[in-house]
Amino acid sequence: MKRITSFLLLCTLMASTALADIPNGYYTNAIGMKDEALMTALEGIIFNHSLLGYNPLWDYYPTTDGGSDGYYIDMYSTCKYNHDSPHPSTASYVGQGLNREHSFPKSWFGGEVYPMFTDLTMIIPTDAYVNQRRSNNPYGVCANGITYTNDELGVSMRGKLGASTYDGYTATVFEPDDEYKGDFARIYFYMVTCYKDSVDHWPGSGQLDKNNGYKAFSTWSMQMLMEWHRADPVSPKEIQRNEAVYEFQGNRNPFVDCPVLAEHIWGTKQHVSWNGEGTPDNPINKEVPVMLPVDTTTVTGTSFRADWTSGGDVSSYTLKVNRTEEPQVTLLLTETFGNVVAYSDGYTDISGSLDEYTDNPGWTGSKLYTAAGHSLKGGTAEVAGTLISPELDLSSSISVKFNARSWKNKNGVSDKSSVIVSCGDIKQTIALTDDAADYTVVLTGCSDSSIKIAGTGAKSRFYISNVEIYNGDLTAAPMLRAVVEEGDSTWRTVSGIPTEQYTVQALGEGLYKYMVKAVYLDGTESVWSNIRFVSLTGEGDDLLIGDVNGDGEVNIGDVTAMINYILTNSGGNYIDMDQADINHDGEVNISDVTALISLIISL
Repeated sequence: MKRITSFLLLCTLMASTALADIPNGYYTNAIGMKDEALMTALEGIIFNHSLLGYNPLWDYYPTTDGGSDGYYIDMYSTCKYNHDSPHPSTASYVGQGLNREHSFPKSWFGGEVYPMFTDLTMIIPTDAYVNQRRSNNPYGVCANGITYTNDELGVSMRGKLGASTYDGYTATVFEPDDEYKGDFARIYFYMVTCYKDSVDHWPGSGQLDKNNGYKAFSTWSMQMLMEWHRADPVSPKEIQRNEAVYEFQGNRNPFVDCPVLAEHIWGTKQHVSWNGEGTPDNPINKEVPVMLPVDTTTVTGTSFRADWTSGGDVSSYTLKVNRTEEPQVTLLLTETFGNVVAYSDGYTDISGSLDEYTDNPGWTGSKLYTAAGHSLKGGTAEVAGTLISPELDLSSSISVKFNARSWKNKNGVSDKSSVIVSCGDIKQTIALTDDAADYTVVLTGCSDSSIKIAGTGAKSRFYISNVEIYNGDLTAAPMLRAVVEEGDSTWRTVSGIPTEQYTVQALGEGLYKYMVKAVYLDGTESVWSNIRFVSLTGEGDDLLIGDVNGDGEVNIGDVTAMINYILTNSGGNYIDMDQADINHDGEVNISDVTALISLIISL
């Protein structure tokens, strides 16, 4: 994701910045406001703007979205389009032509309803085919989504489409490219702010929730969009577009001009009045936090508290903790089948000549065929396919990571295939999904020199497009632990810390080094602080993180205990407050319930 490292880019009077071009007093009526009153004041500032026509939008794009190379910056694809590109009403492949994309789908506000229908802030030039694939699905996160490509033209979709894997939503979503997630979040903030009085009457979508009042977004969506807003700060491209839209339409996106405004409405500064911070007259204070010496009274056998100085106008802090000795995993082979060039399944078994199609020599197998997207198809309706790696110096513990999917016919009927990953007599069966996904298999006790990936039998056809083989257990490396905390007993990265201290628990024996950085109100970050060290014995009586009811386990019973406590304001429902404050913000509330549920899911 992009990082704007220059403080001057966003917060000084330099003529090249968006802030320098904000008209004098443009946001004056919003200063001193908070929460809904702040949002209402912003609505009053930006709602009155010129009503544009739909067809003339084509003529604005060279100014609003033109790149330095003379082509549009297409946030949906790698295609090269300009004002003269075709505008197909339908498209059958990536690269066929250009659309005007309502990044905030028009069906969500009722269709061709003005002024939303022609609002240039959210209508962007995009590849027609990707636009149609996105349809009116919400933006989201889909770990196993599909990305459409056109190998003949050498272009592809940016982002992916698939079932949501973000906690709180499971339907189909479009996940934008990381580089533009913040751009789309700020467009969405603009839409529900500019048309605040209308949102309650819109048909809506899974991205919106009228029950959340003026905040407009579904809870999951609000959390995700704020994450995107912080992780992908305002870029020069957004500044240029904001200025151009202001020239044509007569209003601005407040969340591009002053990104901290989003924190006051949906983020960490709710209930705090905005004092104009982020404008040229009131720039954001940015300091590098300093890690303080360890307080030995907070050190146990498996935990310690890190303390640091303020970073100034900070949205949150990120803490990094590492044991000085990390688990060793060695990559032995990466295979992408890069020499396979095909647009559909081949009909000739290439098992005897795999070296012509692979990056590494020595692959063998049976019933293997070329397939689209630099991949192989394994198996037929009568015989299972088998792929065998070159001979390698394998240890007793092997990790095999591969990308694969089940075969489907032209009518979309799937084989619902499984594959067997084996090393000698050690094997594991993996059920494949219909969409391409990454799988990791750990084989312990391996005594052979090759890895075999094979279908389970006839009509268990599969596609495979990438294989990585490691000595060591990849799953012993850091894994997701909770919403804001990643790591295992040897290291942690904790993001979203609201205060200048955090207690790290459940660590193993060893010498640990740790440091912190600030995430400022405009989404930019400081450099890492100085490094401190602490030594732990690995012994002690620390409770499990999340063991709210103190029964020695972390499960749904702890969630129930916490909810009962919150609903009754204690009322005789006694819980361990230290363990219940999952996100370490000094309070026990619904945010801790959400963090606890995520923790249980990840265990």
